[in-house]
Amino acid sequence: MAEATPTMVFVYGTLKRGFPNHPLIAASACPFAGAASTAAPASLVIGPYVVPFLLPAPSSSSGRLVSGELYAASRAALAQLDALESQLIAIRPQGTHIGLYERRRITVVVDGSGEAVEAEAYFANPSYAEALWRRCGGEAAEIGEYTIEHAAKYVPPGERSDATSGLLDAIHSFIDTAPDS
Repeated sequence: MAEATPTMVFVYGTLKRGFPNHPLIAASACPFAGAASTAAPASLVIGPYVVPFLLPAPSSSSGRLVSGELYAASRAALAQLDALESQLIAIRPQGTHIGLYERRRITVVVDGSGEAVEAEAYFANPSYAEALWRRCGGEAAEIGEYTIEHAAKYVPPGERSDATSGLLDAIHSFIDTAPDS
C-alpha cells in the first residue's frame, strides 16, 4: 500500500533548525522543504517563558509576514508534532479540555521560488489568543521572526517554575498580570 502524501507543516519558533526543540522534529524524520514565510500577515508574539505564539492578525491593520521553515510530515510525524505542541491538552478545573495550540491551514510562500504552498501551522488557541496579543502589547509587540536571540532565553518545560500546573496556567497568569508588574 502506498504511503499517504505528507502534510506540509510550517514551523516558526523553537522547532526551526538550530533552535531548542528542533531535535524533536528531526527525530520525527520530517524532511526539510525550505525556508518560507506566511503569504498573509499574521501576528507572532512572545509569551511566558519566551514561547512564541502565532495568531491570526486581529485586525486588517495588524500583523506581519512571519518567517519560518517548511517540513513534510508523515501521518506518524504529524501525530508526534501534535503531541509536542499539545503539551497541548490541558484539563481546566471545570473539566473542559483546552489545547495550547490549534493546528490550522495556512498558505506560505517558499523563499527563492516564490511558490505558494498550503501547509499546517500551530496557532495559539482562540480561547486566549486575542488576550495574549493585547497583553504582549498588540501591534507594537508583533515580530516577523522568532530569532536565535529569542530562543537563547526560552525556558524548556522541565525548567519552568510551574511545571506541574503547565503552560496554559502560565499564559492565563501572564494575561491577568499588568505589563508593568
